[in-house]
Amino acid sequence: MVSFWEILSPSFLLFPALLGSVILAFVCPLVGAHLMLRRRVFLGLTLPQIAACGVAGTFWLQHALGFTHGSGGERLLATAGSLVFTLAGMGLLAYLDRRATGSPEGRLAAAYALASALTILFIVFNPAGELEILNLLKGEVISLSKEELKLLAIVYGVVYVGLVLFRREFLLNSFDRDLSFLLTGGSAQWSFWLYVLCGFSIAIGVIMAGPLLVFGFMVLPPLAARTLARGMSSFLSLSSLIGIFIAVLGFYLSVRLDLPLGPTDVAFGCVVIFAVYAVQSILRRGGGVAGLIVFILTLCAGCGARRSEAPLDLSTLGKGPVWLSSVRNGTGSDLRLPATNPLRSLGEMAGKLPPESRPTVMDLLRGSLQRELQHRQIAVSLPEERDVRLQSFPFDAVSAAANARTANLSGWLWLWEIRRWHTDGRSPLRTVVEMQLVRIDNGGVSWQRQIIKTVPLSGAARLDETSADAIRDILREVFGA
Repeated sequence: MVSFWEILSPSFLLFPALLGSVILAFVCPLVGAHLMLRRRVFLGLTLPQIAACGVAGTFWLQHALGFTHGSGGERLLATAGSLVFTLAGMGLLAYLDRRATGSPEGRLAAAYALASALTILFIVFNPAGELEILNLLKGEVISLSKEELKLLAIVYGVVYVGLVLFRREFLLNSFDRDLSFLLTGGSAQWSFWLYVLCGFSIAIGVIMAGPLLVFGFMVLPPLAARTLARGMSSFLSLSSLIGIFIAVLGFYLSVRLDLPLGPTDVAFGCVVIFAVYAVQSILRRGGGVAGLIVFILTLCAGCGARRSEAPLDLSTLGKGPVWLSSVRNGTGSDLRLPATNPLRSLGEMAGKLPPESRPTVMDLLRGSLQRELQHRQIAVSLPEERDVRLQSFPFDAVSAAANARTANLSGWLWLWEIRRWHTDGRSPLRTVVEMQLVRIDNGGVSWQRQIIKTVPLSGAARLDETSADAIRDILREVFGA
């Protein structure tokens, strides 16, 4: 398992994703705080959806004009569409605020509904690029490249500098536009520049991290900071600090529990808001300061602690044979490995070789462990070689041992199941494998592990190469070397 301090190391595999999350969490709360001061917090929900609509609309336009999807430049095209739609939508909403009558919240709700509907329709109209569009809309910050991280840092650095340099003008314009006109010479221009900075941050953020995470960072930290701040400077500072806290702890929970990063950050941000209100309630009643300090120290100690999981002790096996059951595929996905032999590929295309005959991740995993145990002088057998009915076992230890006894097997039974083995071709391969070593005579579990691994995609590596790297890492965890 990964400890809290390991994810803070620059050598950690997913450190660029953590750095990208921290950049988003540092700047987005400042943008959301200004929108909250202007009583336009729903812009934080509407504008990311408009940006997502721009991504889908741009790909639909590319398809309608006859350009081939997958010809390259999809990321740049999506960024341009997101930026154009965001700035246009923000300009239209700002114009309606000044000219139209009615409720601003109603207009934002209508804009959000329209953008959501158009996003779905654009995807339906362009089925050829549906997968790429959905990946871009999902915005996996976990797969940020160094170039994308550099772009994110530059854009958000410019936004942050603008918000800091003209902080007085933006705040004054948010509180009192008439006084802002008298002191600064024009309220409309400061609203315009604030919306421009918001538009750039949202448009780029949606491409890099997805609308959900951008909305969460824009709204949740300012909501938590509002109850703690005693002035405007502390409100803005606390918003960014709470955002960084949510990003770092949410990233740790995502890696530790193998959860998607965006939803984990947002859910943890909501927990932080409830915790802030609960702590404030305790402090108002008095006598809660000591309890609060103990809680914070306990939380930090829990994050820093690393749960030790013992590797397999080969001495417990004794002389009894180890029966390696077939690896169960609990992912629901096809884990067949790509064919590396061009003649085999031609045979499959001609229909002379069935694709089912290709090796799978399960075959590769079982064969690697079999060779490793034999190398360590452990007697290893396959159950189906003794009885063809034993092609698979349930993952329940008692039931599996009972099945083994009916076939007159003795010794040890190795059960395992792949819970996750996934990559979209850009993000690292993420794997979760459950293992149990069961005594056949009584069904007792003498050793079990859940091994979670994240393996980078190096260059143009195929799935079989990356899977082999992951299996080597898994075996190191099993044997502790």
